[in-house]
Amino acid sequence: MINKVALAHFKDKKMLMVRTKRQREVFYTLGGKIEKGESEIDCLKREVKEEISCELNEKSLNFLTEFEDVAHGKEDTMLHLKMYEGDLIGDPEPSAEIVEIGWFDTISDKRHLSEIAQRKIFPWLKKHRFIN
Repeated sequence: MINKVALAHFKDKKMLMVRTKRQREVFYTLGGKIEKGESEIDCLKREVKEEISCELNEKSLNFLTEFEDVAHGKEDTMLHLKMYEGDLIGDPEPSAEIVEIGWFDTISDKRHLSEIAQRKIFPWLKKHRFIN
């Protein structure tokens, strides 16, 4: 089981997603694995800074839900993802292992999204009216 924490950041009813150097074909949620001794919020702050060169507005954070599904490209590994909604301080731009950012909704081209995003995250976000 892989445990991750993710940030859902929205603009114009679309969610910010990132594409990494390792997995060039698909976009993933912003965030990552919690390091030893790190809280979920500390992980989000670190990952947001590393991936898109922004600070996280901690006062805006709101826990949304948890998702569980097969990890993208790893049929024998499950992924458990805790998702928070929150605002960024600064304009997102790719940094570190990120090669591209994108804004997605259910109308966007789904084949560019990770499997968990397609099957679980985006249907949930649409149902709860976070995205179009």
